[in-house]
Amino acid sequence: MSAVLLTGAAPSEAPTATGLAGVWDTARILGDDLAGPITVTADRAELAGSRAVPMRDGGNRLYRFPGGRGELRVIDPMSKTPTTFWLQPATVTGSRYATPVLLLQLSPGVWRGYVHPLPNRIAMTLYVRQAAGGTTTAFLRDPLYNLGRRFGTMTVTAAGNALRFAGPGGEITGTVDDPNTLTMKIAPDAGVPPLTFTRRAGTQSPGISTYRRPLPTGDGWTLAAAPDVGFATAPLEELARLAAAAPTSARSRDVHAIVVARHGKLVVDDYFGRFDEATPHDTRSAGKTYADALTGAAVEAGVPLGPGTPVLPLFRRYGALANPDPRKARITLGNALSMSTGLDCDDNDDRSVANEDKMQNQTAQSDWYRVVLDARMVRDPGTKAVYCSASINLAGGAIASATHAWLPAYFAQHVAVPMQMQRYGLNLTPTGDWYLGGGAYVRPRDFLKIGQIFLDGGTWRGRRIVPRDWIERSWAAHLSLSPGDGYGYAWHVRTYQVGARIYRAYEAQGNGGQILDVLPQLDLVVMITQGNYNNYATWGPTRDAIVTRVIQAIKKR
Repeated sequence: MSAVLLTGAAPSEAPTATGLAGVWDTARILGDDLAGPITVTADRAELAGSRAVPMRDGGNRLYRFPGGRGELRVIDPMSKTPTTFWLQPATVTGSRYATPVLLLQLSPGVWRGYVHPLPNRIAMTLYVRQAAGGTTTAFLRDPLYNLGRRFGTMTVTAAGNALRFAGPGGEITGTVDDPNTLTMKIAPDAGVPPLTFTRRAGTQSPGISTYRRPLPTGDGWTLAAAPDVGFATAPLEELARLAAAAPTSARSRDVHAIVVARHGKLVVDDYFGRFDEATPHDTRSAGKTYADALTGAAVEAGVPLGPGTPVLPLFRRYGALANPDPRKARITLGNALSMSTGLDCDDNDDRSVANEDKMQNQTAQSDWYRVVLDARMVRDPGTKAVYCSASINLAGGAIASATHAWLPAYFAQHVAVPMQMQRYGLNLTPTGDWYLGGGAYVRPRDFLKIGQIFLDGGTWRGRRIVPRDWIERSWAAHLSLSPGDGYGYAWHVRTYQVGARIYRAYEAQGNGGQILDVLPQLDLVVMITQGNYNNYATWGPTRDAIVTRVIQAIKKR
């Protein structure tokens, strides 16, 4: 095949990358995941032309589809509306996810539902610009996983139809196939196949320009226009335009959603880029807050748990642990939720045995509860908070032991269904447990409800989810993870200063800018999702700017 010239140069001239300037998009579904309508009976399940027979899973049924293409887990299969989850194969993130399936009984012994797994996909945008002096530069925006961020701003060169993108974080090779199509090899070592990018026609959408009242989705929110709860619309429109602005560099802000409720009413529901109100978003470590909410829900249901509950007796099945130490017997559920167990677990220290990345990348021990419990003690429990995702996950193991339940099912029955949650995905450990250290995919409108429930004293639309006194314990600043801020039970306690006023906020916080802020003084809840992963220098100030501008938009404070 002859080389494709990237400029209007004559064939005798050396081709350059000048003609690449513009915006290029790619989106690709990976794998062959099953999805669609599913029919379930006592002796089989049929989905997308594939059939599975049931296996016993305690008192439940597990339909495992051939070829490792997924599993259907049915809890209480004799119920007219059994609690049901689809367990999809590992996605590009490396995790398996459990997504809820609503089964309805069509006739005695026959149920029908719809399997809607999380999309296993790659989606990126390549921005190519002509710099001064004729140099062509480019940067990648990957809103889902930020695979392209590490390359930074790259210099683009061409030789024939071969392309080379060289940046401070490495090199990407590719080819230009025609004037409007190019192929890049982004991360072959991570199993990402070559990606085909298509040149975007016309200019980028200017984004949101006028305030829009949220639309109903049947998820339980009471809707209102922003002026009805004391907001001026002009500052909210300005904020939306700021969030929707096209990026100018690899480190530009990447805001995906801004969702706001005041006085219990949803008044802002704005989405940007590839995102919308129906799409679950990775909550990263903001999802740790579900460990606290789920503990509170168990307490409300009468399970004998509390902040002072010793953790070790709930894991008697392990027998003798490595690194025996009498202080392990003093670790409480409150210590686990406040990340103050005293165990050698520090996500900011690569040498730490239970460091999250280290724990998840090792294969010697598939039980992540055991990984952290086997770690040595480095201090007395409750004396210091150290950022440790495995500690919060340990609280999940304690709940599972105390309730004798599979956590996704317990969550559905006591939190998700009462809260009228819609699509979501719960990330699973190698042993099939829900990893409560963070990473659940949730619609921003649904995650906002956790803040509203805590603000309202533990209820959602009149139904109690967690006890009122559990909220007081959760929001108490037991210890501190950083100077000036407190840390409760999976909640950061911080402040915002707007003019001369200081407002206390209780915050669920996740890598990349996944933020849920509850500000009781203003009867306000704000949810933000971003794609600035591993880039606090961008997502932290973006969080501060958005929440501050939302506060400023309130006409009387």
